[in-house]
Amino acid sequence: MSLSSIPGKMSGLRSGFHQDHHVTVKRLHNEKVRLLYDNLWQPVLSSVLAGILLVTAMWPVVASWILLTWLTTLTLVSLLRLAMAYHFRRLPAVQQQRRRWLYRFSIGAIAAGCVWGVGGFVLFTGENHGQVAALSIVLAGIAAGGITTLSAVWWVALGFVLPIILPLLIQFLLLGTPLALLIGAMLSLFLGLIITTSRRLSRIINDNIALRVTMSAREAMLQESENRYRSIFNHSPLGVLHFDEHGQVTDCNGKLLEILDVNRAQLLGYQMLSRSANREVATAVREALTKGTGGYYEGTYYLPKASEGTPLRAFFNGVHSAGNSMVGGVAIVEDFTERKRADAIIYRQAFYDSLTDLPNRRLFIERLEALCDDTEAAKQGGLLMFLDMDRFKLINDTLGHAAGDDLLVQVARRLESCLVKGDMAARLSGDEFVLLALFEEPSEHAMEGLAETYMLKVQQALSQPYRLESHWLDVTPSLGYTCFTAAECDHEEVLKQADIAMYRAKMEGRARLRRFQPWMRDAAH
Repeated sequence: MSLSSIPGKMSGLRSGFHQDHHVTVKRLHNEKVRLLYDNLWQPVLSSVLAGILLVTAMWPVVASWILLTWLTTLTLVSLLRLAMAYHFRRLPAVQQQRRRWLYRFSIGAIAAGCVWGVGGFVLFTGENHGQVAALSIVLAGIAAGGITTLSAVWWVALGFVLPIILPLLIQFLLLGTPLALLIGAMLSLFLGLIITTSRRLSRIINDNIALRVTMSAREAMLQESENRYRSIFNHSPLGVLHFDEHGQVTDCNGKLLEILDVNRAQLLGYQMLSRSANREVATAVREALTKGTGGYYEGTYYLPKASEGTPLRAFFNGVHSAGNSMVGGVAIVEDFTERKRADAIIYRQAFYDSLTDLPNRRLFIERLEALCDDTEAAKQGGLLMFLDMDRFKLINDTLGHAAGDDLLVQVARRLESCLVKGDMAARLSGDEFVLLALFEEPSEHAMEGLAETYMLKVQQALSQPYRLESHWLDVTPSLGYTCFTAAECDHEEVLKQADIAMYRAKMEGRARLRRFQPWMRDAAH
């Protein structure tokens, strides 16, 4: 990273932080405005009822037209505030977020406070102490009630309370009597107290709303994260498995059910650590629950009572709680069926002849090398046969390559019919075939007898007529073989001996069966 790119990245981080902060502040503001409108109904109705009671109390000492005018004004302002709240609550959430609604509410609250303040001024009669006491109690109660309902926005609460208390306070101070001054002092103390209380309530309400907004945002983020994980979980191209700390399956996605070819009820609750479970899988699960990572399984997995297994590999990892205690784990499972099939095809292409489906030269040589290097097979004897079909080129030239291929396939099937367990027949190239047979007889004489019997059986099977191009044709084989003792042989030398013996059989007129003798090497040279 170049140094020149750092300021740009820092600027981007600051921009992202300011954007998130702006969103949080806006949500906090919207919640406060909504709280103001939601809490408006009861205090406004209570205010109108208090106004009616105050007018009733002041009726004997104040002119009726003043009382009715003031009460009418209070009622109209209250109705306008209620109508505004009703309209606000019917608006979509997007339109409720406009700042104009806070200004409109503050205008209504200040107007209501001014109406009550005017009432405190025009209804004040210093010579009627009972009515003055009733007026003071009602105004103080209205102010205190406004503090509890309007403190979500502190300056709105002050805009409502100050017009109510200040005119009454001024009236007591202007009256000048010791009692009036004492009541004025008490009102001043009350005003300071409710302003302090309003400020404290505003902070509490702000913190509560901020906490709720934060929690709501976190819940939304968690829900989004959960939805994203569920989407990945349900649509993953790999199988996903959840298990608890006891190795019991608690959840899985549809892909895993498809891989294992089971339904959900069969898999949920399955104990992967039980004695009947796969031991390698159980080991991987224990490793994940113990170390947290590293559990791995690859192989053909069989569920209980399943007739067929599924080639798969799985990665197991533990899952920790917030307290860092192991609460279970998760496994990612990959279906290896297609890969196994592809591997089998590749193996078949690499080690088997595509025409006859017999092992090819590569696989045969590897088998012979392994046999000669196997010290545990020291008492085993064997024979290696070379086979060449006489006049095969003539058949190809006269009947065509399709007939030649058909002949090779029939030869391969006849060779396979002569094999016993542990034997191998292979096609080296063209019409050349080899056959490897093993005997358990330790004595050389017994082994030679078994080898001769075996080869006569092969010669008889290969000498029967072949059906080619709707005709029966006699195609004879030339066979050469050699006997050897396993773990004491040189695979290249064994191949040479069988090849020399087959070459000798062809030199003697074809359709012959010959066993390798040392003098044949000199004759071949």
